[in-house]
Amino acid sequence: MANIILITGTPGVGKTTLARKLSQKSGFKLIELSHLVRKEELYTRFDRARKTYVVDEEKLRRRLEALSRSSEGIVLPTHLIGRFLPTSSVKLAFVLRLDPMVLYRRLRARGWTKRKSWENTEAEILDVSLHESRSLLGPRRVYEIDTTRKSAPAVYRAALRALSRGKTGRSGVVNWLARYDPLELERTL
Repeated sequence: MANIILITGTPGVGKTTLARKLSQKSGFKLIELSHLVRKEELYTRFDRARKTYVVDEEKLRRRLEALSRSSEGIVLPTHLIGRFLPTSSVKLAFVLRLDPMVLYRRLRARGWTKRKSWENTEAEILDVSLHESRSLLGPRRVYEIDTTRKSAPAVYRAALRALSRGKTGRSGVVNWLARYDPLELERTL
């Protein structure tokens, strides 16, 4: 049974905000992977250099499979996409996008280093989350939303329309490479 609504994208694009709103309004259980991984020790070690836990993908996959069998519905916000995801349980993946200039400023305002902010901005320019989602789930279960000039309620309404109408397969909404040269942009930031 496909009962997971996946919300993915580069850090800083609005995943958590949308996930909380969808969970509140739908009654679906909100599962934040970083909290689940730490709480249930679904990691192999702590990477001091990156200040993050290294996920044990097999343990995480088994746990998510169990949760998807026992839960009415799950909203899962994450920038991680990988083998841990029980793909047959994913109903639809929303890939949130944000203009790279806006994203970089947002991440720096959060206190992120220039390097970490740029790495994530570059991932946004190169459509990493979109490509990973499409590769893992196929294009019919991926719905892309550009959040750049949208308020949180507008993003929620766009997601709700897609869910209620059973829309699938919407990508190619943005093409940051047509607008930005990554090498030139990195020099200006």
